Amino acid sequence: MGLLLGTFIYILLGLIGVFVAPIWSRTQTELIRVLWILATFCCWMSWALIYMAQMNPLQLPVRIIKGG
Repeated sequence: MGLLLGTFIYILLGLIGVFVAPIWSRTQTELIRVLWILATFCCWMSWALIYMAQMNPLQLPVRIIKGG
């Protein structure tokens, strides 16, 4: 559920940026839209990889039992 919810939030952020782009710049709207989509995708990819790495870690903790 967490991965899908986070993905939905990033999609909403991307759509907000695409529709608000004409407010920031009237001359380079297409460039700002592309940059906003690219930035949102890169942030989502980074977040998703870190989130999934925590779900299934590659190295497990090693338990050391000291005699006593």
